[in-house]
Amino acid sequence: MAESDFSDFEEENISVLEITPLVAIALVLVIVFMVTAPLFLQPAMKIILPKAITGEAEEMENVTLSISQYGKWAVNEEELPLEKVHLLLSRKIEKTRDKYVIIRADEQALHKWLLEAMSISKECGAKTVSIKVERKQKR
Repeated sequence: MAESDFSDFEEENISVLEITPLVAIALVLVIVFMVTAPLFLQPAMKIILPKAITGEAEEMENVTLSISQYGKWAVNEEELPLEKVHLLLSRKIEKTRDKYVIIRADEQALHKWLLEAMSISKECGAKTVSIKVERKQKR
């Protein structure tokens, strides 16, 4: 090869950027986040909902009030004693647009707790209160 062949090569700028490894890393991160995201959405306590035949619910901004079968209470995913439910629930309802509370009561929870939850929700400023149930299979 002649010396002039190499001199042309040395003067060329290589401006190619390989993005394949970057895309591969980004896809791996997306998969990791997709797999781990549901783990962060687990409720504060395990509640077995009663089963009922219901209509379709419309999408509304809401606050969730949960009651376990043992009388433990949670606002959204924050478990707390009943004495503090009023304060936190009032704050959460105040921040929502629809002032909508969904009560998740375990099927073994006492009915008086459910009635108390509805009463507390209304006292704290809820305009609408719903009781969450699992959809019963139609025959």
